[in-house]
Amino acid sequence: MMTATTLPFPPTGLWRRWLPTLAWALALGGMATILVLHVESVQAARGIQGGFDFLFHPAGFRISESLLNVTPEDPYWMSIAAGLVNTLTVAFVAIPLATALGIVLGLVGLSSNVLAARCAALVIAPLRNTPVLLQLFVWYGLMLRLPDMRQAWSPLPSVLLSNRGLALPALHGWLPYAAVAVAALVMGWRARRRFGNAAPAVALAVAALAWTVLPAVQVDLPIKRGLGLQGGWQPSIEFAALTIGLVVFHAAYIADIVRAALRAVPVGLVEAGQAMGLTPGKVLRLVIAPYAMRVALPPYANQCLALVKNSTLAIAIGYQELMAVINTAITQTGLALEGIALAVAVYLTLALCLGGGLSAWNARHARHGPGDTHGARLGDRALWNAAGHDARPWRAKLLSAVLTLLLAVVAWMLLDWAVIRAVWQGDPAACADVAGACWAAVGENLPLLFFGAMAQADRGPALIACVSLVAGIAVVLGAWRAQPRTRAALVAGLLAITVAALSGWPWGGAVIGPQRWGGLLVTLILAIAALAAAVPLAFALALLRRSSSRAGSLAAAGLIEAVRGVPLVTQLLFASFVLPILLGGGVSKFSMALAALTLHTACLLAEVLRGALQAIPPGQMMAARALGMPPALAYACVIWPQARRIAAPAALGVFVGAVKDTSLVSIIGVFDVLGAAKAVVAGTAWRPYHVEIYLAVALLYMAASLALSRVARRMEGRRA
Repeated sequence: MMTATTLPFPPTGLWRRWLPTLAWALALGGMATILVLHVESVQAARGIQGGFDFLFHPAGFRISESLLNVTPEDPYWMSIAAGLVNTLTVAFVAIPLATALGIVLGLVGLSSNVLAARCAALVIAPLRNTPVLLQLFVWYGLMLRLPDMRQAWSPLPSVLLSNRGLALPALHGWLPYAAVAVAALVMGWRARRRFGNAAPAVALAVAALAWTVLPAVQVDLPIKRGLGLQGGWQPSIEFAALTIGLVVFHAAYIADIVRAALRAVPVGLVEAGQAMGLTPGKVLRLVIAPYAMRVALPPYANQCLALVKNSTLAIAIGYQELMAVINTAITQTGLALEGIALAVAVYLTLALCLGGGLSAWNARHARHGPGDTHGARLGDRALWNAAGHDARPWRAKLLSAVLTLLLAVVAWMLLDWAVIRAVWQGDPAACADVAGACWAAVGENLPLLFFGAMAQADRGPALIACVSLVAGIAVVLGAWRAQPRTRAALVAGLLAITVAALSGWPWGGAVIGPQRWGGLLVTLILAIAALAAAVPLAFALALLRRSSSRAGSLAAAGLIEAVRGVPLVTQLLFASFVLPILLGGGVSKFSMALAALTLHTACLLAEVLRGALQAIPPGQMMAARALGMPPALAYACVIWPQARRIAAPAALGVFVGAVKDTSLVSIIGVFDVLGAAKAVVAGTAWRPYHVEIYLAVALLYMAASLALSRVARRMEGRRA
């Protein structure tokens, strides 16, 4: 007779626990299998043999710039590897530079000198509130205006800058010795941890390294020879523009991280260090910096990941990084699913490696706890005074005088360029011999920026739709104070006007479909529709991730983390390549872009809502259930209003990012306002005045971002 302990089947409770998970796994696996089989059948019908065998076929195109020497006869996997090396090269160069620049801007922003802090804020604000793709176009255009190679500018010795790119000194034979240098630093760090002082070990290691390495390392300096340059490391102008754009864009965010981390340092720790007789420098190095580093590491890790993902924007300026190479492979082979799968796998691996390494570092240095978590913080105190530096009025006055003089010079130069010598009307010939700005390029091309390639008959209804949408946004953001019902009715009326204008009712005009939209209309509708569709989807994902169902929670977590870890450019390309295959064609590019933006924004917003839901005490739901409310009513009447107030400031930050992300749709051929600006610059007549065109577009994005940021600050003030 078989006892209960020898039953060959699991207990009933175990079945009940794992059966839903198994059902979810089978359902998701079945859906994925069906989709893959459908894509393969469509590819087979087009005469395309699926699979990853193409990786071993000759690529047929050259990688013009890479540390790996790849020829057209090499297989695809070597070209993809060269693209990956280019991506890593950009990351290795840009992350340290962005970190250094961000630290400098953050420290200047905390200065006791009000003028210096305001200067830092003036630098950070336009960088944060304009799309990174737009900034890349500006930097790329500015570098094209540099002198040619024969008249290259030399800002530093043996550093040359021209319209062909950078030329830097190169080291040959340094790689084996770099490993020795790293080992020496590790030995010194271990000596410090064991003996309390690493100086002797580091000095000895550096001396031995210098004695061994210096005779073997060769420095190759770039020199002008003939009509070009010879020697050194000569990265292209695309690499330089991409690196500079990523550095300054992410430095603005790192500066805010540095400021917030330093303000979070408890005053008690600083005072304790001063009471122990530490010098101001040691207070900064041993007290403030370690605490601030632990606070800043999680958001700093996010910025590093974001920089790696934003390197995919190189596809827009012609630099052959990983995503650009994979896009070329997809175009040649037609294997969209395989190419996108490779890109997703690589970027998720990079995100896991970088995030895992920084998380391990954070866990190692935070194992002793955060220290003093009570009492006052440094807050808005001047960092240098809090660290114990003596205030010297004459230094502050001298710094203010120097900054005032510099600001006056810069303001006069901008005024002279933008207003006094500017040309406001005329053709390109009127701007040819003028040293000021050519705002005529904006005025003459304003219809193209507003309406894109829309027909003349469609521009009137499109203008009405744009005005109605802008008025509706102003009402939603609280520009007109009114009762909630009045505001909702007004928004509904403005949306009705927009729909009527685009549908041709009531004057019997033709329907203006998404295929005919362009310019500002595309940007407005894309941003509003993506945000409106993302909010309910984000709430559903947040609830599913917090649900008691392990399978549902894992599915939601997997989707959210996958979307957050993959660049938006990759998601847009996935939508443009794979959605037509899945849906049988007939999908407009606007719908593809809307689907990708909605999913991306929803996954980012879901994490914000999940944090807000976790901040609500569990007793709230228990009390609502005790009153007899069903779960749906309890969430609608008790939980959601509180979560909405908690999440509103962070959610508006996600909305700002979503508005700026609409600029990326031009990569897949959607003719938005940035795409219209690119079309203007592509013409030979107005090409020299690309800065004025992009500045006009930047003002549009800045206005939207600053309006949302103002609402977020107002909500934070109400909560406080």
